[in-house]
Amino acid sequence: LISLLSVMIIASFTMAVSSCSSGGGKGEGGEMKNMSYEITDVRFVHRPDSTGEEDYFGIVEITNTGDCGIYMKDCTFDLEDDDGHLLQTDKYIHHCPDVIAPGEKGYFYNEYDSIDKSVSLENGIKLVPNVTLVEATGSDEEMFTEYVVSDTDLREGDYRNLKFTGRVANNTSDDESFVTVNVILYDSEGKVLWVGGQTVTDFNANSKQTFEYTTHFRDAVELDDVAEYKTICRRHYNQFK
Repeated sequence: LISLLSVMIIASFTMAVSSCSSGGGKGEGGEMKNMSYEITDVRFVHRPDSTGEEDYFGIVEITNTGDCGIYMKDCTFDLEDDDGHLLQTDKYIHHCPDVIAPGEKGYFYNEYDSIDKSVSLENGIKLVPNVTLVEATGSDEEMFTEYVVSDTDLREGDYRNLKFTGRVANNTSDDESFVTVNVILYDSEGKVLWVGGQTVTDFNANSKQTFEYTTHFRDAVELDDVAEYKTICRRHYNQFK
């Protein structure tokens, strides 16, 4: 059994922009607020698969330390060696949720990807995130409408992965073409082990649907390592500046 190689990088820097003036974070509009955040955890796991390719997944945890909402606009995962030399870059990164409220945590993640065969690992490899976060300017209804997730179950799948099932209800009066149910797995110390998401389509008003999600990276997380899990299902929110 091939063991997973895991590198944990905790970034201690804080970014701040004092330009929040309205909307964006369940607060009173019109007053100046500070947008600030910390990258509080980075998880990077890689290992060779049965074909000899080096597979990996990454998770970047963002904590909103300011007093206005933060829009999770974009992120790039750069893979670098121990000297800071760029080995590979991945620009197709997921995020959850769309907006982080003050005091809340959000995540950039990729679930699964491969390291190019031409990349040498002789000088080490680490994940360096480049995040783009901006002030969230929408209304609370646009950014923080929650859908109820219930009847959840987490169990071991058939192929050394984990399977998560549940139901999600749209208790609003608005139809949605699709929503994403995100599941976040934590260990006993509150560290994030995995973040993933399953899309639910034709999510009409006053309806309920079932969903099933399976982790994409075999052996990435053992069921016994999961102390708790959290689900996030919110109305999708896009912001173009």
